[in-house]
Amino acid sequence: MPVIRIFDPKGPHIAAAVMAVTLSKAAEPVEASPKSPKRDRAERTRPNNPSRLTVNQHVFPLKTMERFARDGCVSVHILARHEVRSVKPSNALFCARRAWDQRAESGYMKQIEDRFQAIVTPIVAKQAGEVTAEQKGAIDKMYALWYMRARYRELDEQEVQLREVDAHLLTKEQEENLEKNGYMFARGGGKMPTRQLNGLALEMRINKYALQLATGVTRWGVISPQSGEFIVPDVPLHTVLPLAPTLALVASAPDGVIVEQNLAEVNQAMRVASREYFFARDLSKCPM
Repeated sequence: MPVIRIFDPKGPHIAAAVMAVTLSKAAEPVEASPKSPKRDRAERTRPNNPSRLTVNQHVFPLKTMERFARDGCVSVHILARHEVRSVKPSNALFCARRAWDQRAESGYMKQIEDRFQAIVTPIVAKQAGEVTAEQKGAIDKMYALWYMRARYRELDEQEVQLREVDAHLLTKEQEENLEKNGYMFARGGGKMPTRQLNGLALEMRINKYALQLATGVTRWGVISPQSGEFIVPDVPLHTVLPLAPTLALVASAPDGVIVEQNLAEVNQAMRVASREYFFARDLSKCPM
């Protein structure tokens, strides 16, 4: 069970309500693919965001995306428009907008990404050639993080009504200070920002899926193509985790080199799974 801190000056009432809602939400079947994005306006921070809360939250790790950049941009195919654009990795296209809280963003999600980057950076630099058994769990967690963030990057609503909760009235500054310091809170009338519940439910879903990968995936193979480059889907589905244009981790596969036809099959599968876009360093070099 995740460790959480809830601001509740009147006792443990909010904590009990939060866990009841979150457990129910986390027990729902995982969406096979994300809903069509609503692009509902995210809750705004105070002017100039003085608490430095993360508004644009990357679904795929920014540091990994940057390895696909050429001249500061990646090549993105926008499916609805059938067009290819050059876009900076920092672009909001690749981000959720406050779909989970700061506790999740700078807490357990950052820890998962940091452990992942520490493992794959030497592999990308060709200073290591495999993912060891001791490292496998960190890769499981990273794939689970990407998988779940892609499916829960949009909120149906910005607030959730908690039952039988009469919360303390807070100013916007107090709310942001609490969120920055890792606390969850409810507002007057017993409403809670949905991003807080989503961040908590995501943590539970990620942990559960990582446990499935621990037994369902034997190893993560380090794969490179003889020629051509990998694409990166916006929605992962086939337990392929691209690390760089010519490097990817593939579940339950031996380390090695694949021919262009195999690369085309992998890219095609990832393209079909994509909902809004897929990207690469140079799409003209990505057989599909």
